[in-house]
Amino acid sequence: MSRYSGITVKLLLAFFAVLLISFAITMFVSDRFVRSQLRDRNDRLEERQLDVTAALVRSAYREKWSRAQLTSALQMSGGPNRTIVVLNRGGEVVLQSVSPNAVGTVDIDPQALRETLAARDKRWRPGDASGEGKIRIAAGPIGGDAAWSAQTILVVSQAFQQDFNVFSGLFRNIMITMLVVSTLMVLVVSRGMTARLRRMTQAAGDIAKGRFDVRLPDRHRDEIGELASSLNRMSAELGSLDRMRRDFLANVSHDLRSPLTSIGGFVEAMLDGAVPPDKERHYLGLVREQTQRMNRLVNDLLDMARMEAGQLAISPVPYNLSSWIRGLLARMSPDAERRGIKLELIGDAEDLWVRADPDRIDQALANLVLNAIQFSPNGRTVQVEAVRDGERARIGVRDRGVGIPGEELDKIWQRFYKSDKARSARTGSGLGLAIVQFVLEKHGTAASVDSVEGAGTVFTFSLPLAEPTSHPPISPIEGA
Repeated sequence: MSRYSGITVKLLLAFFAVLLISFAITMFVSDRFVRSQLRDRNDRLEERQLDVTAALVRSAYREKWSRAQLTSALQMSGGPNRTIVVLNRGGEVVLQSVSPNAVGTVDIDPQALRETLAARDKRWRPGDASGEGKIRIAAGPIGGDAAWSAQTILVVSQAFQQDFNVFSGLFRNIMITMLVVSTLMVLVVSRGMTARLRRMTQAAGDIAKGRFDVRLPDRHRDEIGELASSLNRMSAELGSLDRMRRDFLANVSHDLRSPLTSIGGFVEAMLDGAVPPDKERHYLGLVREQTQRMNRLVNDLLDMARMEAGQLAISPVPYNLSSWIRGLLARMSPDAERRGIKLELIGDAEDLWVRADPDRIDQALANLVLNAIQFSPNGRTVQVEAVRDGERARIGVRDRGVGIPGEELDKIWQRFYKSDKARSARTGSGLGLAIVQFVLEKHGTAASVDSVEGAGTVFTFSLPLAEPTSHPPISPIEGA
């Protein structure tokens, strides 16, 4: 990635754009507002200055002050940044007093001056005396004896411009300071963010390469911190899934090799004549048992592959669920009876009809019943319950076996997962419950589990009820 296309550069550019637009708008509004306020204030000050100076000149003429005294008085009354000019009726300068920092003498347009004197308007502004917008002029009559040489007073001032320059300089310094401080803050924050994102990018690359032990610091409680937590959880889940996958492959290899070895040994013994004729049926039964075991494993693998490819479709139809369960239990009874385990259907006496895919529900129930048989000690009972619950049928599979530890209840639905007790069982791929949950989710429902260690486990789910039909689907026992 180019260094000029990173988040830091984009954040800085966006920040600069927003900041400059904000400063431009603020400067425009402030300029208009401050100019208006300063102009109004200076108008009032100059108007008072004209009144005070006119009174001072009148007093000087009446009391016959000397020219030096009047000049000194005008210097003191003029204040900083203001020049007081006394004109005669012809517009000629009679007296001029320059205060410290004042602008000095100025040239006034005679025609504009005559028009102002004729109007006797103290608010007259002959215009920009400097040509650069820096000097303002206020004029007004003295109002004394017509025989006096002094008839008009001018106040030439650059106080407005200097006051505005002070404001502009202060505003400019504030903007520069804010720009520098804000830039540093954005730079620090964005670099911190991008550093965290770079670590996440590196971590994601490591996870993609199969390193699932990667952990990111997630102490920050913001969106990036949540993303880091999500990556940590993903890494942990993928690590757990990878371990289960490796264990699954090892178990599948063993589960396939063991029955193949047994079947090959039994068949070779019978072909060699090492098996007495009266024992052949027994050995054929063992071969069938191992074949069924392999068939279940292969079917689970195929179903899982179809699930992951999104090809495991369902076709819901109304059918007699109670009759189908009876056929399923009859089909599985021989395996259960060899261990002295009794399979029992309990619940409503009346058959329940549901709307679902009979083959897929049979598959889910078969996995649940098979699990119950595997986890039940010899001589126990496995119960399948089917009862009406409002507009739905509730189905439960209960065993009286070893139970499932509480900390493992949330994990049993994961693909390849097998608890420690399950590992000790003779069969089981770790895919059965994942397939059960997937099938039920396709039907818009889900299985729940309740287990007590040493007392047994019950799996429960529900299906929508349906009206009986005259042509029910063939039950598994009838189609066998």
